[in-house]
Amino acid sequence: MMDYFQISAQDLGRDAKIPVVKLGDSGEVFYELALEMVSAIRANNDRGEKTVFICPVGPVGQYPIFVRLVNRDRLSLKNCWFLNMDEYLNDDGAYIPKESPLSFRGFMERTVYGQIDPRC
Repeated sequence: MMDYFQISAQDLGRDAKIPVVKLGDSGEVFYELALEMVSAIRANNDRGEKTVFICPVGPVGQYPIFVRLVNRDRLSLKNCWFLNMDEYLNDDGAYIPKESPLSFRGFMERTVYGQIDPRC
C-alpha cells in the first residue's frame, strides 16, 4: 500500500490520470478556478455547445473573480447552467430560507447570480 504522505513534490502527479498543478496561496487557487470556469464556457460557446457546472458553496473565493471576468468580458452565459450542490433543510424537510446566512442558494444568488450583468 502506498503511503501518500511520503510522496515527494517531484513525484506528485506522476502517472496521474488528470494533471496535478501545484499553486501558491488560496488567492492563486481561486483565480485559477475562476479562469477554468471562464475558459470552459468560452470554449463551449465557440463550439456552440452547452456548459453545465455543479457548483459547491465551499470554497467560494473563485466566485467573485468569476463574476468580475464574466462581466468584464461580457461572456455569454446563455447556454450555461449552474447546478448548486446541497442545501440545508429545516426540521420539516423544507429548504431553509434564502435569507439565512447558512443558505447555499441564498449565497449563490447574492454573490454570483445577482452580481452578473443581465446582458451576459
